[in-house]
Amino acid sequence: MTNKIIVIASALILFFGACNTEPKANDIKKEVLNIHDKLMMDGEKVVKNKMKLESILKSDKIKSAKDSLSIAELIFRLNEADENMMDWMHLFKDDFKGKTEQEDIDYYKSEMVKIRAVEDGYIKVTGESDSVLKVYNILPAEKIDTMHHKH
Repeated sequence: MTNKIIVIASALILFFGACNTEPKANDIKKEVLNIHDKLMMDGEKVVKNKMKLESILKSDKIKSAKDSLSIAELIFRLNEADENMMDWMHLFKDDFKGKTEQEDIDYYKSEMVKIRAVEDGYIKVTGESDSVLKVYNILPAEKIDTMHHKH
């Protein structure tokens, strides 16, 4: 009976030891880079929407001075979102190696927070710019279909 208990206890320890749910640094890094890749495509939409809004400002379609000011402010925020992405890319260390696995995990987790903030900014400003473009009967830029895009 004692041998059965020892065998069962050992099996449980091995089983639960193998079920380590703590993420690995490379897994977090891969997720950060996947978000980056998606944002690169979204960045094209940011630039295209900005160009369309700039063309509205130069046209005679503007309905009021207030609209002109809000479109100019939106263009500024589109630029700012794009610059935030560029800043993140320049500061990101793809080859980061800490002294321990935990330091690597901590670095990539902090980068995840930063890239998610960039993503949130993109989502908000592209949604707002899409709405303004629709008011002026201009189709917003479409996202590129990455399913057919191979690297």
